[in-house]
Amino acid sequence: DLTGFQLDGGRQELRGDTLIIRREAGDQLRTDYRLPYAFMDLRESLEPEPLIQSDDERIIRRAREITAARSSWSQDPSRVAQELTRSVYGMLEKRITFSVPNAVQVLETLQGDCNEHTVLYVALARALGLPARTAIGLVYVNGAFFYHAWPEVWLDEWVAVDPTFGQFPADASHIRFVIGGLAQQVEIVRLIGNLDIEVINTAAAQVP
Repeated sequence: DLTGFQLDGGRQELRGDTLIIRREAGDQLRTDYRLPYAFMDLRESLEPEPLIQSDDERIIRRAREITAARSSWSQDPSRVAQELTRSVYGMLEKRITFSVPNAVQVLETLQGDCNEHTVLYVALARALGLPARTAIGLVYVNGAFFYHAWPEVWLDEWVAVDPTFGQFPADASHIRFVIGGLAQQVEIVRLIGNLDIEVINTAAAQVP
């Protein structure tokens, strides 16, 4: 029973029991706004949270350091989102953890798994006025599906990025089930042992 999961919307389209996932073309992502995002419709995706301390001085300072040397595009949401993906990927040592992380703690330890990469990315993005949120679901790696978390950023649509794997945008092997804080990852638990996924088709977009 997939009731209550956020499978449909954005780059995911649910048709019966078939989910179609589209990967955005990174070089074609353009936005109609400049940073910081100034509209109220995405306010929740700009505000700090207990685990995403985007208003903390240390987070703000690090976010500005990442974009400071690139003032020519520091207000371009797509370029900033891409640079944050690259920076967080390179910044953190990849290590499995067993705690619920917060962004300030991750910035201090500079290590962690997908949860740490995600909370730090979302905090840095929000500190720069880039709307960002957490997506939780599964990722297809080496022939099997595993729990995974990754950010989504607003680039005139919600675009999945993955600082854990260094992907901008994230590839189509990411299946989003839940949008929201990491506390909602417990929703994924009820799928374990009760979900049968079959990859029925993959297609690459033709590049002109």
